[in-house]
Amino acid sequence: MNKYIDDNMHTAELEQSLNDSKVFPMVKDLCYKYDLRVSQRLMLTKYKYDNDWQRGFTEIKGYEKLNDINFDPKQDEQLMKEYSGMSDKYTLFFNEAFVLDYQGIPQAVVYFDEGNFCFQANYHIKDRGKDTWDRYTITSNKVSQVLKTLRRKEWKPLSTYDNYLAMKIDTKDMVRAFRVEGVSLAKAISEHRSAISDLTYDNKNKLSEILDSLYGNKNSISHVTNEHYAKKFEEVENLNARVHSTFKEIKAEFDNNFTAIGITDSGGWIVGEAYEHQGDYKIPNGKDILYAENNEIRDFKQYDKQYDKQFGQLIIHKTQRVRNLEQLDFFDSLKPTLTMLKVYLQDWENKEDRNEVVREYFKGEYSNRYDDNNWIEELGCYYADNTIYGAKNNPFQITWLLMAKPQ
Repeated sequence: MNKYIDDNMHTAELEQSLNDSKVFPMVKDLCYKYDLRVSQRLMLTKYKYDNDWQRGFTEIKGYEKLNDINFDPKQDEQLMKEYSGMSDKYTLFFNEAFVLDYQGIPQAVVYFDEGNFCFQANYHIKDRGKDTWDRYTITSNKVSQVLKTLRRKEWKPLSTYDNYLAMKIDTKDMVRAFRVEGVSLAKAISEHRSAISDLTYDNKNKLSEILDSLYGNKNSISHVTNEHYAKKFEEVENLNARVHSTFKEIKAEFDNNFTAIGITDSGGWIVGEAYEHQGDYKIPNGKDILYAENNEIRDFKQYDKQYDKQFGQLIIHKTQRVRNLEQLDFFDSLKPTLTMLKVYLQDWENKEDRNEVVREYFKGEYSNRYDDNNWIEELGCYYADNTIYGAKNNPFQITWLLMAKPQ
Protein backbone atom coordinates (compact mmCIF):
# COMPACT_ATOMS: atom_id res chain seq x y z
CA MET A 1 0.00 0.00 0.00
CA ASN A 2 1.04 3.60 -0.59
CA LYS A 3 2.14 5.07 2.75
CA TYR A 4 0.57 8.42 1.92
CA ILE A 5 -2.91 7.03 1.21
CA ASP A 6 -5.28 5.66 3.83
CA ASP A 7 -5.16 1.87 3.49
CA ASN A 8 -8.96 1.63 3.56
CA MET A 9 -9.29 4.26 0.81
CA HIS A 10 -6.50 3.12 -1.48
CA THR A 11 -7.13 2.47 -5.16
CA ALA A 12 -4.66 2.14 -7.99
CA GLU A 13 -6.29 5.13 -9.69
CA LEU A 14 -5.93 7.35 -6.61
CA GLU A 15 -2.29 6.33 -6.20
CA GLN A 16 -1.47 7.16 -9.81
CA SER A 17 -3.22 10.54 -9.59
CA LEU A 18 -1.38 11.42 -6.39
CA ASN A 19 2.04 10.33 -7.65
CA ASP A 20 1.64 12.42 -10.81
CA SER A 21 0.28 15.47 -9.01
CA LYS A 22 2.30 18.67 -8.67
CA VAL A 23 1.17 18.95 -5.03
CA PHE A 24 2.63 15.53 -4.13
CA PRO A 25 5.87 16.93 -2.60
CA MET A 26 3.80 18.85 -0.02
CA VAL A 27 1.55 15.86 0.60
CA LYS A 28 4.58 13.75 1.52
CA ASP A 29 5.84 16.29 4.04
CA LEU A 30 2.40 16.86 5.60
CA CYS A 31 1.76 13.13 5.96
CA TYR A 32 5.13 12.61 7.60
CA LYS A 33 4.90 15.54 10.02
CA TYR A 34 1.22 15.34 11.01
CA ASP A 35 0.35 11.66 10.42
CA LEU A 36 -2.19 12.60 7.74
CA ARG A 37 -3.39 10.34 4.92
CA VAL A 38 -4.95 11.02 1.53
CA SER A 39 -8.51 9.73 1.23
CA GLN A 40 -9.86 11.22 -1.98
CA ARG A 41 -9.10 13.25 -5.10
CA LEU A 42 -11.49 16.15 -5.72
CA MET A 43 -12.05 18.76 -8.40
CA LEU A 44 -12.00 22.49 -7.67
CA THR A 45 -13.52 25.16 -9.88
CA LYS A 46 -12.38 28.70 -10.52
CA TYR A 47 -13.48 31.55 -12.73
CA LYS A 48 -12.80 35.27 -12.88
CA TYR A 49 -15.40 37.77 -11.71
CA ASP A 50 -14.51 41.49 -11.54
CA ASN A 51 -10.87 40.53 -12.07
CA ASP A 52 -10.86 38.31 -8.95
CA TRP A 53 -10.70 34.53 -8.93
CA GLN A 54 -13.75 32.81 -7.48
CA ARG A 55 -12.99 29.30 -6.26
CA GLY A 56 -15.12 26.43 -5.07
CA PHE A 57 -15.63 22.68 -4.80
CA THR A 58 -17.43 20.83 -7.57
CA GLU A 59 -20.87 19.40 -6.94
CA ILE A 60 -20.75 15.86 -8.26
CA LYS A 61 -22.28 12.44 -7.73
CA GLY A 62 -19.94 9.48 -7.68
CA TYR A 63 -16.59 10.41 -6.20
CA GLU A 64 -14.85 7.25 -7.38
CA LYS A 65 -14.46 8.58 -10.91
CA LEU A 66 -12.56 11.63 -9.64
CA ASN A 67 -9.66 9.40 -8.54
CA ASP A 68 -8.92 8.48 -12.14
CA ILE A 69 -6.11 10.61 -13.58
CA ASN A 70 -7.84 10.46 -16.96
CA PHE A 71 -11.07 11.97 -15.64
CA ASP A 72 -11.93 15.04 -17.68
CA PRO A 73 -14.53 17.22 -15.93
CA LYS A 74 -15.42 19.00 -19.17
CA GLN A 75 -16.39 15.65 -20.69
CA ASP A 76 -18.55 14.63 -17.74
CA GLU A 77 -22.17 15.20 -18.72
CA GLN A 78 -23.55 15.32 -15.17
CA LEU A 79 -20.89 17.73 -13.96
CA MET A 80 -21.19 20.12 -16.89
CA LYS A 81 -24.97 20.12 -16.50
CA GLU A 82 -24.49 21.47 -12.96
CA TYR A 83 -22.35 24.31 -14.31
CA SER A 84 -24.14 24.95 -17.60
CA GLY A 85 -25.38 28.41 -16.57
CA MET A 86 -21.99 29.46 -15.22
CA SER A 87 -19.97 28.17 -18.17
CA ASP A 88 -22.14 30.26 -20.51
CA LYS A 89 -21.07 33.45 -18.68
CA TYR A 90 -17.52 32.73 -17.56
CA THR A 91 -14.49 30.72 -18.59
CA LEU A 92 -14.56 27.87 -16.10
CA PHE A 93 -11.35 26.13 -15.01
CA PHE A 94 -10.98 22.87 -13.09
CA ASN A 95 -8.11 21.87 -10.83
CA GLU A 96 -7.40 18.68 -8.90
CA ALA A 97 -7.13 18.63 -5.11
CA PHE A 98 -6.63 15.97 -2.44
CA VAL A 99 -8.36 15.49 0.90
CA LEU A 100 -6.06 14.83 3.86
CA ASP A 101 -7.54 12.92 6.81
CA TYR A 102 -6.48 12.39 10.37
CA GLN A 103 -7.96 9.19 11.82
CA GLY A 104 -10.50 9.27 9.00
CA ILE A 105 -11.63 12.86 9.68
CA PRO A 106 -11.01 15.40 6.87
CA GLN A 107 -8.58 18.08 8.07
CA ALA A 108 -7.25 19.76 4.96
CA VAL A 109 -7.51 20.05 1.19
CA VAL A 110 -4.27 20.54 -0.74
CA TYR A 111 -3.74 21.58 -4.34
CA PHE A 112 -1.28 23.30 -6.69
CA ASP A 113 -2.44 26.46 -8.41
CA GLU A 114 -0.64 29.11 -10.44
CA GLY A 115 2.79 27.99 -9.23
CA ASN A 116 1.74 27.85 -5.56
CA PHE A 117 1.33 25.01 -3.08
CA CYS A 118 -2.04 25.53 -1.33
CA PHE A 119 -3.20 24.19 2.04
CA GLN A 120 -6.86 24.78 2.91
CA ALA A 121 -7.88 24.15 6.53
CA ASN A 122 -11.39 23.46 7.78
CA TYR A 123 -11.56 26.82 9.60
CA HIS A 124 -10.28 30.40 9.23
CA ILE A 125 -6.59 29.68 9.69
CA LYS A 126 -5.65 33.25 8.68
CA ASP A 127 -6.79 36.39 10.48
CA ARG A 128 -7.20 38.30 7.26
CA GLY A 129 -7.78 37.52 3.61
CA LYS A 130 -9.34 39.01 0.52
CA ASP A 131 -12.25 36.55 0.74
CA THR A 132 -13.45 33.53 2.72
CA TRP A 133 -11.54 31.06 0.56
CA ASP A 134 -8.34 33.03 1.13
CA ARG A 135 -8.82 33.10 4.92
CA TYR A 136 -9.04 29.32 4.91
CA THR A 137 -5.98 28.83 2.71
CA ILE A 138 -2.21 29.11 3.13
CA THR A 139 -0.30 29.48 -0.15
CA SER A 140 3.34 29.68 -1.13
CA ASN A 141 5.56 28.70 -4.03
CA LYS A 142 7.66 26.77 -1.50
CA VAL A 143 6.54 23.75 0.51
CA SER A 144 8.86 24.78 3.32
CA GLN A 145 7.09 28.12 3.66
CA VAL A 146 3.66 26.48 3.93
CA LEU A 147 4.99 24.18 6.67
CA LYS A 148 6.64 27.11 8.42
CA THR A 149 3.32 29.00 8.46
CA LEU A 150 1.52 25.96 9.86
CA ARG A 151 4.09 25.74 12.66
CA ARG A 152 3.70 29.44 13.40
CA LYS A 153 -0.07 29.02 13.50
CA GLU A 154 0.44 25.98 15.77
CA TRP A 155 -1.75 23.96 13.45
CA LYS A 156 -2.29 20.32 14.37
CA PRO A 157 -5.07 17.96 13.31
CA LEU A 158 -8.08 17.78 15.64
CA SER A 159 -6.35 20.07 18.13
CA THR A 160 -8.57 23.15 18.49
CA TYR A 161 -12.19 23.98 19.03
CA ASP A 162 -12.52 24.99 15.38
CA ASN A 163 -11.20 21.82 13.79
CA TYR A 164 -12.74 19.56 16.44
CA LEU A 165 -16.30 20.57 15.60
CA ALA A 166 -16.90 17.49 13.49
CA MET A 167 -16.22 15.25 16.50
CA LYS A 168 -18.97 16.50 18.79
CA ILE A 169 -22.74 16.52 18.58
CA ASP A 170 -24.85 18.87 20.69
CA THR A 171 -27.75 17.01 22.23
CA LYS A 172 -30.35 19.73 22.79
CA ASP A 173 -32.51 18.92 19.77
CA MET A 174 -31.69 15.23 19.95
CA VAL A 175 -33.06 14.86 23.48
CA ARG A 176 -36.08 17.11 23.06
CA ALA A 177 -37.13 15.42 19.81
CA PHE A 178 -37.02 11.84 21.12
CA ARG A 179 -40.49 10.30 20.83
CA VAL A 180 -42.28 7.58 22.76
CA GLU A 181 -45.51 6.42 21.14
CA GLY A 182 -45.36 9.41 18.82
CA VAL A 183 -44.97 12.05 21.56
CA SER A 184 -41.68 13.92 21.80
CA LEU A 185 -40.06 14.78 25.12
CA ALA A 186 -40.58 18.48 24.35
CA LYS A 187 -44.30 17.92 23.82
CA ALA A 188 -44.58 15.68 26.90
CA ILE A 189 -42.96 18.40 29.07
CA SER A 190 -45.18 21.08 27.54
CA GLU A 191 -48.36 19.10 28.18
CA HIS A 192 -47.30 18.34 31.75
CA ARG A 193 -46.59 22.01 32.47
CA SER A 194 -49.89 23.03 30.88
CA ALA A 195 -51.73 20.54 33.08
CA ILE A 196 -50.07 22.01 36.19
CA SER A 197 -51.00 25.49 35.01
CA ASP A 198 -54.62 24.38 34.55
CA LEU A 199 -54.82 23.57 38.25
CA THR A 200 -54.51 27.24 39.15
CA TYR A 201 -55.41 29.29 36.09
CA ASP A 202 -58.53 27.41 34.98
CA ASN A 203 -61.70 27.00 37.03
CA LYS A 204 -60.74 29.77 39.42
CA ASN A 205 -64.13 29.49 41.13
CA LYS A 206 -63.25 25.96 42.24
CA LEU A 207 -59.82 27.12 43.42
CA SER A 208 -61.51 29.91 45.39
CA GLU A 209 -63.73 27.33 47.07
CA ILE A 210 -60.66 25.35 48.20
CA LEU A 211 -58.92 28.46 49.54
CA ASP A 212 -62.05 29.43 51.45
CA SER A 213 -62.22 25.94 52.92
CA LEU A 214 -58.59 26.09 54.05
CA TYR A 215 -58.27 29.69 55.21
CA GLY A 216 -61.70 31.30 55.12
CA ASN A 217 -65.11 29.99 56.13
CA LYS A 218 -63.72 26.44 56.70
CA ASN A 219 -66.70 24.93 54.84
CA SER A 220 -66.30 21.49 53.35
CA ILE A 221 -65.27 21.24 49.68
CA SER A 222 -68.17 20.25 47.44
CA HIS A 223 -68.27 16.84 45.83
CA VAL A 224 -68.04 18.39 42.34
CA THR A 225 -64.90 20.35 43.20
CA ASN A 226 -63.33 17.37 44.94
CA GLU A 227 -63.98 15.13 41.93
CA HIS A 228 -62.67 17.80 39.56
CA TYR A 229 -59.31 18.15 41.31
CA ALA A 230 -58.95 14.42 41.93
CA LYS A 231 -59.27 13.92 38.18
CA LYS A 232 -56.92 16.82 37.38
CA PHE A 233 -54.25 15.61 39.79
CA GLU A 234 -54.44 12.13 38.29
CA GLU A 235 -53.92 13.65 34.83
CA VAL A 236 -50.92 15.62 36.10
CA GLU A 237 -49.40 12.53 37.69
CA ASN A 238 -49.89 10.50 34.50
CA LEU A 239 -48.29 13.23 32.39
CA ASN A 240 -45.43 13.51 34.88
CA ALA A 241 -44.90 9.76 34.71
CA ARG A 242 -44.82 9.96 30.90
CA VAL A 243 -42.12 12.63 31.01
CA HIS A 244 -39.93 10.61 33.37
CA SER A 245 -40.53 7.44 31.38
CA THR A 246 -39.32 9.25 28.25
CA PHE A 247 -36.26 10.51 30.12
CA LYS A 248 -35.54 6.94 31.16
CA GLU A 249 -35.70 5.67 27.57
CA ILE A 250 -33.43 8.46 26.34
CA LYS A 251 -30.95 7.74 29.12
CA ALA A 252 -30.91 4.08 28.11
CA GLU A 253 -30.09 5.07 24.52
CA PHE A 254 -27.24 7.31 25.67
CA ASP A 255 -25.86 4.79 28.16
CA ASN A 256 -25.70 2.18 25.40
CA ASN A 257 -23.58 4.53 23.22
CA PHE A 258 -23.79 4.73 19.44
CA THR A 259 -22.02 3.61 16.33
CA ALA A 260 -21.48 6.74 14.23
CA ILE A 261 -21.45 6.57 10.43
CA GLY A 262 -20.65 9.79 8.62
CA ILE A 263 -20.72 11.02 5.04
CA THR A 264 -19.11 14.10 3.52
CA ASP A 265 -18.87 15.70 0.10
CA SER A 266 -16.03 13.30 -0.57
CA GLY A 267 -15.57 9.55 -0.96
CA GLY A 268 -16.14 6.69 1.46
CA TRP A 269 -17.73 6.46 4.88
CA ILE A 270 -16.43 7.71 8.22
CA VAL A 271 -17.12 5.29 11.06
CA GLY A 272 -16.55 5.67 14.79
CA GLU A 273 -18.14 5.44 18.21
CA ALA A 274 -20.13 8.14 20.01
CA TYR A 275 -20.45 8.43 23.77
CA GLU A 276 -21.98 11.00 26.12
CA HIS A 277 -19.57 13.28 27.97
CA GLN A 278 -20.65 15.33 30.98
CA GLY A 279 -18.72 18.37 32.13
CA ASP A 280 -15.64 20.05 30.68
CA TYR A 281 -13.90 18.22 27.86
CA LYS A 282 -10.22 18.66 26.97
CA ILE A 283 -9.52 18.14 23.29
CA PRO A 284 -7.05 15.21 23.29
CA ASN A 285 -4.66 16.53 20.64
CA GLY A 286 -4.44 20.11 21.87
CA LYS A 287 -4.88 22.61 24.68
CA ASP A 288 -8.45 23.80 24.07
CA ILE A 289 -11.20 22.86 26.52
CA LEU A 290 -14.88 22.64 25.71
CA TYR A 291 -16.33 24.11 28.89
CA ALA A 292 -19.60 22.67 30.12
CA GLU A 293 -21.18 26.07 30.75
CA ASN A 294 -20.42 27.14 27.19
CA ASN A 295 -21.59 24.11 25.27
CA GLU A 296 -25.03 22.66 24.61
CA ILE A 297 -25.41 20.54 27.76
CA ARG A 298 -29.11 20.50 28.52
CA ASP A 299 -30.24 21.01 32.11
CA PHE A 300 -33.98 20.37 32.28
CA LYS A 301 -34.28 22.04 35.67
CA GLN A 302 -34.90 25.21 33.64
CA TYR A 303 -38.39 23.85 33.03
CA ASP A 304 -39.11 22.57 36.50
CA LYS A 305 -36.94 21.54 39.44
CA GLN A 306 -38.45 18.07 39.32
CA TYR A 307 -36.81 17.56 35.90
CA ASP A 308 -33.36 17.29 37.42
CA LYS A 309 -31.85 15.72 34.31
CA GLN A 310 -28.67 16.54 32.44
CA PHE A 311 -27.43 15.32 29.08
CA GLY A 312 -23.90 16.02 27.94
CA GLN A 313 -22.66 16.41 24.41
CA LEU A 314 -21.80 13.36 22.34
CA ILE A 315 -18.12 12.87 21.55
CA ILE A 316 -17.14 10.82 18.51
CA HIS A 317 -13.88 8.90 18.69
CA LYS A 318 -12.13 5.77 17.40
CA THR A 319 -12.80 6.95 13.86
CA GLN A 320 -11.69 5.56 10.53
CA ARG A 321 -12.67 6.08 6.91
CA VAL A 322 -13.54 3.15 4.63
CA ARG A 323 -14.42 3.13 0.96
CA ASN A 324 -17.11 0.50 1.58
CA LEU A 325 -18.87 -0.34 4.85
CA GLU A 326 -18.32 -4.03 4.13
CA GLN A 327 -14.62 -3.43 4.89
CA LEU A 328 -15.46 -3.02 8.59
CA ASP A 329 -14.53 -5.95 10.83
CA PHE A 330 -17.85 -5.52 12.65
CA PHE A 331 -20.04 -4.93 9.59
CA ASP A 332 -22.09 -8.08 10.27
CA SER A 333 -23.25 -6.59 13.59
CA LEU A 334 -24.49 -3.46 11.78
CA LYS A 335 -26.12 -5.25 8.87
CA PRO A 336 -29.52 -6.02 10.50
CA THR A 337 -30.10 -2.37 11.47
CA LEU A 338 -28.80 -1.06 8.14
CA THR A 339 -31.09 -3.44 6.25
CA MET A 340 -34.15 -2.31 8.22
CA LEU A 341 -33.10 1.33 7.82
CA LYS A 342 -32.82 0.92 4.07
CA VAL A 343 -36.38 -0.46 3.90
CA TYR A 344 -37.65 2.32 6.18
CA LEU A 345 -36.07 5.02 4.01
CA GLN A 346 -37.46 3.50 0.82
CA ASP A 347 -40.97 3.79 2.28
CA TRP A 348 -40.23 7.31 3.53
CA GLU A 349 -38.91 8.37 0.12
CA ASN A 350 -42.13 7.24 -1.56
CA LYS A 351 -44.33 9.34 0.74
CA GLU A 352 -43.45 12.77 -0.70
CA ASP A 353 -41.77 13.99 -3.86
CA ARG A 354 -39.31 16.11 -1.88
CA ASN A 355 -38.09 13.11 0.13
CA GLU A 356 -34.79 11.90 -1.25
CA VAL A 357 -32.40 9.18 -0.08
CA VAL A 358 -28.69 9.64 -0.78
CA ARG A 359 -25.80 7.27 -0.19
CA GLU A 360 -28.20 4.41 0.70
CA TYR A 361 -28.77 5.29 4.35
CA PHE A 362 -29.06 9.08 4.43
CA LYS A 363 -31.76 11.62 3.75
CA GLY A 364 -30.96 14.29 1.19
CA GLU A 365 -30.03 17.74 2.44
CA TYR A 366 -33.28 19.38 1.28
CA SER A 367 -35.61 16.67 2.57
CA ASN A 368 -33.68 16.37 5.85
CA ARG A 369 -34.04 20.12 6.40
CA TYR A 370 -37.83 19.95 6.18
CA ASP A 371 -38.35 16.64 7.95
CA ASP A 372 -40.09 16.94 11.29
CA ASN A 373 -37.78 14.64 13.19
CA ASN A 374 -34.28 13.25 12.79
CA TRP A 375 -35.02 10.28 15.06
CA ILE A 376 -36.09 6.84 13.88
CA GLU A 377 -36.73 5.58 17.39
CA GLU A 378 -37.86 2.08 16.50
CA LEU A 379 -34.44 1.45 14.96
CA GLY A 380 -32.44 3.45 17.50
CA CYS A 381 -31.16 5.79 14.75
CA TYR A 382 -30.62 9.54 14.69
CA TYR A 383 -29.30 11.95 12.03
CA ALA A 384 -27.07 14.86 13.04
CA ASP A 385 -25.40 17.53 10.92
CA ASN A 386 -22.10 19.09 11.88
CA THR A 387 -22.25 22.56 10.42
CA ILE A 388 -18.73 23.70 9.56
CA TYR A 389 -18.64 27.07 7.85
CA GLY A 390 -16.91 27.00 4.50
CA ALA A 391 -17.36 26.82 0.77
CA LYS A 392 -20.37 24.99 -0.62
CA ASN A 393 -19.76 21.25 -1.16
CA ASN A 394 -16.67 21.37 1.08
CA PRO A 395 -15.48 17.93 2.28
CA PHE A 396 -15.24 18.95 5.94
CA GLN A 397 -18.91 19.02 6.95
CA ILE A 398 -20.07 15.62 8.17
CA THR A 399 -23.60 14.30 8.35
CA TRP A 400 -23.71 11.62 11.02
CA LEU A 401 -26.00 8.63 11.35
CA LEU A 402 -26.00 7.47 14.95
CA MET A 403 -27.04 3.86 15.45
CA ALA A 404 -27.67 2.20 18.78
CA LYS A 405 -24.77 -0.17 19.37
CA PRO A 406 -25.73 -3.85 19.18
CA GLN A 407 -26.32 -5.34 22.61
